[in-house]
Amino acid sequence: MKLNCLIIMLFYSASTWAENQSQTSQPLNSQELQQIKKKYETCVFENGRVILANTSFRDAMEYAPLACRKELLQAKKYLLASAFKVDVIDQLVSSIEEGVRIDLAGQLVTQLKAAKKGN
Repeated sequence: MKLNCLIIMLFYSASTWAENQSQTSQPLNSQELQQIKKKYETCVFENGRVILANTSFRDAMEYAPLACRKELLQAKKYLLASAFKVDVIDQLVSSIEEGVRIDLAGQLVTQLKAAKKGN
């Protein structure tokens, strides 16, 4: 009898823990946050292409994300309404920014290679 009670309590604890984990990660998987991230990414890529066409690779890498900072701050504003701590939110926003910068570098290199083949 005690064993059955213990098993039921363990199962209930595990399911409660899983439900709490699901609720805390929900803002990260929300459609709204994904749209904000996509808007930021699109802005950075478009500005990166424009800047690269007129100046250097280094300038495109530096200024394209800066030109779209407003969109990135929308992600932070969205996450501030969640249950995350501010330092966690800052890390999440930094992670978004870093991921987009990495993808930007890849796109710009591809653009440079295409331009070199065209000449």
